[in-house]
Amino acid sequence: MGFQNGSFSLTRYRVLGREKRLSISELNKKFAGFQAGTLKLQNSTRELEYAWVLPENPELDDRGTTEESWTLSDCLFEDGILLRIRVEKRNVPTQLLNIVAKKRWLETKAEEADAKSEEPVMKKQIVDEVKEELLRMSLPTLSYIDAYWKDQEDSIYLFSQGKSARECFEDLFRKTFGQAHNLTLVRILPPVLGLDVWNGGHTEILEKIRQTLPGGMTGIETS
Repeated sequence: MGFQNGSFSLTRYRVLGREKRLSISELNKKFAGFQAGTLKLQNSTRELEYAWVLPENPELDDRGTTEESWTLSDCLFEDGILLRIRVEKRNVPTQLLNIVAKKRWLETKAEEADAKSEEPVMKKQIVDEVKEELLRMSLPTLSYIDAYWKDQEDSIYLFSQGKSARECFEDLFRKTFGQAHNLTLVRILPPVLGLDVWNGGHTEILEKIRQTLPGGMTGIETS
């Protein structure tokens, strides 16, 4: 988490739409489909990938064994659930892409006598192919996003304020829990954070807010 490496930032969320307390077995139904597999050092064609991994849970007795096969039960901590996302970013330098693609294009052009009108299409196809090849050979840059879900209070604390971290967390939460259990995640930033409506009660007001949000997830921000 952010505070473990000497820094601390926080984004607060409210989870709307829960009609009853969701059991761990219910939450686990879709969770496995979004857990990270073994880290691939190479042979991936995606520039950005993210999935759930086992969090740093101080209540786990044997983390080494648990990492091989874990569920949300291993994420339980005090009165909530610890969540961690592993983010893998791969990048192909533009200069390298241009050099390799240009060389490939000259070789292709020498072999084939295509009409001039087809050149733009062929060039784009070559650039895409070269980029995919180079991505397969590139090593990922890893980072982690941590959150704490106090499920009975319908509150989530994301230990980051970065835009990319928020987007990854919101997207993965929506796919894993929001769609499966009809939950809506609302990001709350100051000064809206201080409104009493978020601190319990006000069910009718919260439901009206939820009905106005598209796609099951959004943020409420003011500056």
